[in-house]
Amino acid sequence: MTRLYISGPVTGIDSGNLSAFESVQKELEAAGYLTDKPHDLVDREDSHETAMLLCVNELTGRTQKPGTRYPVPFYDGLALLPGWEQSEGACLEKQVAEACGIPCKTVDEWIEEARDENQ
Repeated sequence: MTRLYISGPVTGIDSGNLSAFESVQKELEAAGYLTDKPHDLVDREDSHETAMLLCVNELTGRTQKPGTRYPVPFYDGLALLPGWEQSEGACLEKQVAEACGIPCKTVDEWIEEARDENQ
């Protein structure tokens, strides 16, 4: 099953934009994805720097898959919420994911891909 890390604007938004992340998480999981979001890692009291350290560390986690010699990214993709372009943190997460070979798509693109695969 495909595992996605959800990225999007958090800082400066009421409740850290949790409702948008939870809504998207439900949509992605209904489409058949396993998901994680920054709110699972970061406490409200954490500084922006701590939050980014936790999130980037999570995103760059790796695992060993059967039949492979080298470790591969733990996440199969990065799912971008609307407005990600205005988020310094989400832009950084996207750059890191791309540098690590992790595919980056909008939430809508991941959902569309799941629909296409299930037809």
